[in-house]
Order: sequence, then structure tokens, then C-alpha cells
Amino acid sequence: ATHYMGMIDQTTLGHQFLLKELGVVPKVGWQIDPFGHSATQGGLLTSSVGFDALYFGRIHYVDLQNRQEMAECEGLWKSAPDN
Repeated sequence: ATHYMGMIDQTTLGHQFLLKELGVVPKVGWQIDPFGHSATQGGLLTSSVGFDALYFGRIHYVDLQNRQEMAECEGLWKSAPDN
């Protein structure tokens, strides 16, 4: 899993670029090819950066099969509350 400082740095840089160049503040994130998700990722890359949603581009095939069979392909990642 990616170290959280790298996630913060890259997200900050991207948000600054989008605001400066396009006047846009993103509300949705998309991780094209993550290699695992750290315990803090749900909190860092959702409401803490202003996202309303975060989409992942990779899921374990067994998890995907179970979600498809149960018709539950959407999920709500409940991260730990901010202290």
C-alpha cells in the first residue's frame, strides 16, 4: 500500500493544479490502479480532502464475484472518525 504522505502530497499537488489552471475543486476521486488500500486511506482520500466519492479500479476477484452474486457492488467505506 502507498504511504499516506505520498497520498497527501500527490492529492494536494493535483488539487492545487486543478484550482489554478481550471478553477475546479474536485469532489470525486478515482484510483485507477491501487495496490491495496491502507487503513487510513478511506479517511484521507474522502471527506478529509473534500471528496463526496472515491472509486477504485481494482478489486480482488473473489470479492467482486461475491458482490455481484449479492447485487452489492457499491459499498460505503466507513473510515475511523477524526479525533
